Amino acid sequence: MSKIIGITADVFLEPASAINKNKADFVPRPAVNAVLQAGGVPVSLPYYDSNSLDKLDDLLSALDGIIFTGGPDVDPTFMGEEPIPELGTTNRYRDVSEISLVKKAVARHIPIFGICRGAQVINVALGGSVYQDLATQYDEPTLLMHHQKAAGNIPIHHVEVSKSILQESVGHEVFVNSRHHQAIKEPAPNIKVVATAPDGVIEGIENEDATIQAVQWHPENMWEEYPEELQLFKDFIGRI
Repeated sequence: MSKIIGITADVFLEPASAINKNKADFVPRPAVNAVLQAGGVPVSLPYYDSNSLDKLDDLLSALDGIIFTGGPDVDPTFMGEEPIPELGTTNRYRDVSEISLVKKAVARHIPIFGICRGAQVINVALGGSVYQDLATQYDEPTLLMHHQKAAGNIPIHHVEVSKSILQESVGHEVFVNSRHHQAIKEPAPNIKVVATAPDGVIEGIENEDATIQAVQWHPENMWEEYPEELQLFKDFIGRI
């Protein structure tokens, strides 16, 4: 029987002056297609408001795994920090819901996989931190371009993958796309770094059995041309 894979939905946000909670939710179609191609059954997971978080338990009983997708910046107050001027657009409503969803899924041993922001929100939910703005906060003079100007399906830099379950999927080196200005700073407890860019920026994390796994790049935009990116989805579903 096929595995039911929840995919977190993003939401179309207006300029900051017009933001409200009643915008259209959407799941990136490339992620849906990747899950289908990998043999899973994708379902959309819109964020829940703070008064409905108890219903996440009912949701989790219907899911075999969850993919946390990309999107806006993580609100730094969830790390005990105040926002710096370079912080991008945030959506606190989505953060509240997804942080709760991460914690509940991990408590129930439901496998989770993070993509870009998904990696960051998983790490923050479990007690780690992220750079609010990589370009101004990362102490490395040879910082690479991490927000590419090329089309999203085109790789622009390499990632070295250490011995891990991630390496079994993509190999010891993988050529990836890059569309982020936040990144993991301090990994959460019991989370290990398994992939880095040449400048040292964290590109992959997982726990001991990879029931928690995340990458900083966007494999959903590359899988049609790069088999190792589809293998990420196949292996995630296959471990469930």
